Amino acid sequence: MSDYMELLKKAGEFHGDICGGIVMGTKLAMYGMETMGMKPGQKDKRLIVFTEIDRCISDAVLSVTRTSLGKKSLKPMHYGKFAATFVNIDTGEAIRVVDLGANKKDRDENETTEELIERINKTPAEELFEIQKVSVKIDPNDLPGKPLEIVTCADCGEVVMDGKHHLKGGKAYCTSCFSGSYYQIIDE
Repeated sequence: MSDYMELLKKAGEFHGDICGGIVMGTKLAMYGMETMGMKPGQKDKRLIVFTEIDRCISDAVLSVTRTSLGKKSLKPMHYGKFAATFVNIDTGEAIRVVDLGANKKDRDENETTEELIERINKTPAEELFEIQKVSVKIDPNDLPGKPLEIVTCADCGEVVMDGKHHLKGGKAYCTSCFSGSYYQIIDE
Protein backbone atom coordinates (compact mmCIF):
# COMPACT_ATOMS: atom_id res chain seq x y z
CA MET A 1 0.00 0.00 0.00
CA SER A 2 1.40 3.41 -0.96
CA ASP A 3 1.82 6.26 1.50
CA TYR A 4 -0.99 8.01 -0.35
CA MET A 5 -3.42 5.14 0.15
CA GLU A 6 -2.49 4.83 3.82
CA LEU A 7 -2.91 8.57 4.49
CA LEU A 8 -6.11 8.65 2.43
CA LYS A 9 -7.55 5.90 4.64
CA LYS A 10 -6.66 7.85 7.81
CA ALA A 11 -8.10 11.08 6.40
CA GLY A 12 -11.29 9.25 5.43
CA GLU A 13 -11.61 7.78 8.92
CA PHE A 14 -11.16 11.22 10.46
CA HIS A 15 -13.65 12.85 8.08
CA GLY A 16 -16.19 10.04 8.20
CA ASP A 17 -15.96 8.96 4.56
CA ILE A 18 -13.78 9.27 1.49
CA CYS A 19 -15.10 11.86 -0.94
CA GLY A 20 -13.49 13.99 -3.65
CA GLY A 21 -12.29 16.61 -1.18
CA ILE A 22 -10.57 13.99 0.97
CA VAL A 23 -9.00 12.39 -2.13
CA MET A 24 -7.60 15.72 -3.39
CA GLY A 25 -6.84 17.17 0.05
CA THR A 26 -4.73 14.16 1.00
CA LYS A 27 -2.59 14.51 -2.13
CA LEU A 28 -2.39 18.31 -1.72
CA ALA A 29 -1.26 18.03 1.92
CA MET A 30 1.32 15.36 1.08
CA TYR A 31 2.71 17.51 -1.73
CA GLY A 32 2.88 20.58 0.49
CA MET A 33 4.68 18.77 3.30
CA GLU A 34 7.09 17.01 0.94
CA THR A 35 7.91 20.29 -0.80
CA MET A 36 8.67 21.79 2.63
CA GLY A 37 10.98 18.86 3.44
CA MET A 38 8.57 17.42 6.02
CA LYS A 39 7.17 13.89 6.36
CA PRO A 40 3.44 13.57 5.56
CA GLY A 41 1.49 11.93 8.37
CA GLN A 42 3.95 13.04 11.04
CA LYS A 43 3.52 16.06 13.29
CA ASP A 44 6.14 18.75 12.71
CA LYS A 45 6.20 21.57 15.26
CA ARG A 46 7.71 23.92 12.68
CA LEU A 47 4.59 23.73 10.49
CA ILE A 48 1.61 26.07 10.35
CA VAL A 49 -0.97 25.50 7.61
CA PHE A 50 -3.53 28.02 6.36
CA THR A 51 -6.49 26.33 4.65
CA GLU A 52 -8.60 28.48 2.36
CA ILE A 53 -11.90 26.57 2.44
CA ASP A 54 -14.05 25.08 5.18
CA ARG A 55 -14.88 21.92 3.26
CA CYS A 56 -13.66 18.32 3.14
CA ILE A 57 -10.23 19.22 1.80
CA SER A 58 -9.44 20.93 5.12
CA ASP A 59 -10.13 17.72 7.07
CA ALA A 60 -7.67 15.90 4.81
CA VAL A 61 -5.06 18.63 5.35
CA LEU A 62 -5.57 18.44 9.12
CA SER A 63 -5.25 14.64 9.08
CA VAL A 64 -2.15 14.45 6.87
CA THR A 65 -0.26 17.40 8.39
CA ARG A 66 -1.32 16.61 11.98
CA THR A 67 -1.94 20.32 12.52
CA SER A 68 -4.85 21.49 14.67
CA LEU A 69 -6.88 24.54 15.64
CA GLY A 70 -6.28 23.83 19.33
CA LYS A 71 -2.51 23.87 18.87
CA LYS A 72 -2.77 27.01 16.72
CA SER A 73 -1.00 25.24 13.85
CA LEU A 74 -4.04 25.13 11.55
CA LYS A 75 -5.52 28.44 10.39
CA PRO A 76 -8.84 28.43 8.47
CA MET A 77 -9.09 31.45 6.18
CA HIS A 78 -12.62 31.03 4.71
CA TYR A 79 -11.69 32.18 1.18
CA GLY A 80 -13.69 29.41 -0.52
CA LYS A 81 -10.65 28.23 -2.54
CA PHE A 82 -9.13 24.76 -2.88
CA ALA A 83 -5.71 25.86 -1.63
CA ALA A 84 -3.50 25.70 1.44
CA THR A 85 -0.36 27.52 2.52
CA PHE A 86 2.41 25.71 4.37
CA VAL A 87 4.71 27.80 6.57
CA ASN A 88 7.91 26.72 8.30
CA ILE A 89 7.87 29.01 11.34
CA ASP A 90 11.58 28.39 12.03
CA THR A 91 12.78 29.55 8.60
CA GLY A 92 9.86 31.69 7.40
CA GLU A 93 9.71 29.68 4.15
CA ALA A 94 6.15 29.45 2.83
CA ILE A 95 4.43 27.87 -0.15
CA ARG A 96 0.83 27.99 -1.32
CA VAL A 97 -0.49 24.83 -2.98
CA VAL A 98 -3.43 25.34 -5.36
CA ASP A 99 -5.61 22.50 -6.68
CA LEU A 100 -5.60 23.11 -10.45
CA GLY A 101 -8.47 20.65 -11.05
CA ALA A 102 -10.85 22.68 -8.90
CA ASN A 103 -10.64 25.43 -11.52
CA LYS A 104 -11.27 23.24 -14.57
CA LYS A 105 -14.65 23.31 -16.25
CA ASP A 106 -14.05 20.04 -18.14
CA ARG A 107 -13.99 17.73 -15.10
CA ASP A 108 -15.64 14.34 -15.53
CA GLU A 109 -18.70 14.61 -13.29
CA ASN A 110 -19.43 10.87 -13.78
CA GLU A 111 -16.08 9.72 -12.33
CA THR A 112 -16.64 7.47 -9.30
CA THR A 113 -14.75 7.99 -6.05
CA GLU A 114 -12.83 4.76 -6.72
CA GLU A 115 -11.83 6.00 -10.19
CA LEU A 116 -10.81 9.36 -8.73
CA ILE A 117 -8.67 7.66 -6.08
CA GLU A 118 -6.95 5.53 -8.73
CA ARG A 119 -6.33 8.55 -10.99
CA ILE A 120 -5.03 10.80 -8.22
CA ASN A 121 -2.83 8.03 -6.78
CA LYS A 122 -1.17 7.54 -10.21
CA THR A 123 -0.90 11.21 -11.21
CA PRO A 124 2.24 13.12 -10.19
CA ALA A 125 1.40 15.96 -7.79
CA GLU A 126 3.05 18.48 -10.14
CA GLU A 127 0.27 17.80 -12.67
CA LEU A 128 -2.51 18.36 -10.12
CA PHE A 129 -1.29 21.35 -8.15
CA GLU A 130 0.50 24.64 -8.58
CA ILE A 131 3.13 25.64 -6.01
CA GLN A 132 3.46 29.37 -5.35
CA LYS A 133 6.26 30.73 -3.18
CA VAL A 134 4.64 33.21 -0.83
CA SER A 135 5.47 35.43 2.10
CA VAL A 136 3.31 35.10 5.22
CA LYS A 137 3.53 37.46 8.18
CA ILE A 138 2.30 35.71 11.31
CA ASP A 139 1.39 37.80 14.34
CA PRO A 140 3.21 36.49 17.43
CA ASN A 141 -0.24 36.04 19.05
CA ASP A 142 -1.09 33.52 16.32
CA LEU A 143 1.92 31.27 16.92
CA PRO A 144 1.59 27.97 18.80
CA GLY A 145 2.29 28.15 22.52
CA LYS A 146 0.89 29.91 25.54
CA PRO A 147 -1.22 33.06 25.06
CA LEU A 148 0.85 36.23 24.93
CA GLU A 149 -2.11 38.53 25.69
CA ILE A 150 -5.08 37.89 27.96
CA VAL A 151 -7.61 40.67 28.66
CA THR A 152 -11.09 40.94 30.10
CA CYS A 153 -13.82 42.59 28.02
CA ALA A 154 -14.90 45.90 29.59
CA ASP A 155 -18.54 45.19 28.62
CA CYS A 156 -19.37 41.48 29.11
CA GLY A 157 -16.50 40.56 31.42
CA GLU A 158 -15.44 37.54 29.35
CA VAL A 159 -11.77 36.70 28.83
CA VAL A 160 -10.25 37.37 25.40
CA MET A 161 -6.92 35.78 24.47
CA ASP A 162 -4.29 36.05 21.80
CA GLY A 163 -4.71 39.73 20.92
CA LYS A 164 -8.22 39.20 19.55
CA HIS A 165 -9.59 42.15 21.51
CA HIS A 166 -10.37 45.66 20.28
CA LEU A 167 -9.39 48.88 22.02
CA LYS A 168 -11.76 51.82 22.35
CA GLY A 169 -11.30 54.71 24.72
CA GLY A 170 -8.42 52.89 26.38
CA LYS A 171 -10.59 49.86 27.23
CA ALA A 172 -10.47 46.33 25.80
CA TYR A 173 -13.56 44.76 24.22
CA CYS A 174 -14.30 41.33 22.77
CA THR A 175 -15.39 41.22 19.13
CA SER A 176 -19.00 40.43 20.11
CA CYS A 177 -19.33 43.56 22.21
CA PHE A 178 -17.27 45.72 19.85
CA SER A 179 -18.85 44.93 16.50
CA GLY A 180 -21.60 42.37 16.94
CA SER A 181 -21.80 38.62 17.17
CA TYR A 182 -22.99 35.56 15.34
CA TYR A 183 -25.12 34.68 18.40
CA GLN A 184 -27.74 36.47 20.46
CA ILE A 185 -28.22 35.73 24.16
CA ILE A 186 -31.83 34.88 24.95
CA ASP A 187 -33.05 36.02 28.34
CA GLU A 188 -35.34 33.46 29.94
